[in-house]
Amino acid sequence: MILKLKRKKKNRIALSKKNLIEIGSFVGAHGIKGEVKLKSFTEIPENIFSFREIFIESSENPVKLKLIRKLKQTFVCKIENIETRTDAENFKGLKLFITRKSLPKLTNEEFYHSDLLNFEVYNLNKESFGKVIFLEDFGAGLLIEVKKNNKTFYLPMGKTFLKKIDYKNRQIILELDLDFIKN
Repeated sequence: MILKLKRKKKNRIALSKKNLIEIGSFVGAHGIKGEVKLKSFTEIPENIFSFREIFIESSENPVKLKLIRKLKQTFVCKIENIETRTDAENFKGLKLFITRKSLPKLTNEEFYHSDLLNFEVYNLNKESFGKVIFLEDFGAGLLIEVKKNNKTFYLPMGKTFLKKIDYKNRQIILELDLDFIKN
């Protein structure tokens, strides 16, 4: 059985299921035996292989991945029923997803990055910084990428700055002056 892939415009997911969480992507083929290179977006990269059901954006059926080895910042893995490099190359650029119910329960001080997308970011004076478009950690702590008036910038999201996440009103409150983005 070969997985048939259909490319969607603008990387739209073909799954009809809601509440999917992106956990990685295929970044290329590796070798001649149908192996692929995988980039994990999980907090501990190896955890991507612990999920029971992983979906590829172009398929409604879960895919089975087998870890072969770690290679720098990626993993070399085998996709069930993919035997040639040509077949493996078809996966380049495709994203991997899990269902929200597959995720572990969170404590009060934890959150999933995807939950905060499109939240409005305010300071303590209720002045708006803009909306969250991405979260990133370059090694010195969590940053949120915010967009306002067609300009994007990063704001710190560490414990020093984060005062509240209001899920009901989809807001993040930071202890920062609005001058932070003007300078």
